[in-house]
Amino acid sequence: MKNEVELSKAKWLVEPGCVVLVTTGTLENPNVMTFSWQTPVNSADPCLILLAISHVRHSYNLIKQNHELVINVPGEELLEQTHFAGSITGTHINKFKEAGLTPVPAKTVAPPLIEQCPAHLECRVAEIFKMQTHDLLVCEVLRAAADADMFDGKWLPEKFHTLHYLGGNYYGVMERTIVAGGKAKTQK
Repeated sequence: MKNEVELSKAKWLVEPGCVVLVTTGTLENPNVMTFSWQTPVNSADPCLILLAISHVRHSYNLIKQNHELVINVPGEELLEQTHFAGSITGTHINKFKEAGLTPVPAKTVAPPLIEQCPAHLECRVAEIFKMQTHDLLVCEVLRAAADADMFDGKWLPEKFHTLHYLGGNYYGVMERTIVAGGKAKTQK
């Protein structure tokens, strides 16, 4: 038997996506915001990532200033910092400092990378689609880098656990790789 799901909760049937920390501003005046509403929309030439952001977010105002951002991928060890960055505004505080995150220079854009994250996508906003409460930002990836011990063309969940937002204070983690082909097997 299947229960009806309230339409206001229907999005949780297709969540959770990988949680990311998006940095905006500059190295001297950085801001960080947690996103779970993101998805790749073109894999290459150019690689495009779609982000959904509320009109009222401080980060959005910073993005509009230079049309640049960095998508940083945190893991399980950054759970508390990730949740904190998504729970408050950076309008009047330095979220980097308060969360214990370290901004480091990016190579191609003004917003900083987060040193503690094992992967970064330096982006420019190529297009904005205006929506009712959130806008859709089409972000062109200009540079991408990842820790080779944790990523070999795909995440190695046995070594790195991406965070997946489940709502409220709840998150899940990806812990193992399985391989399709007949009956799915755990990769050793």
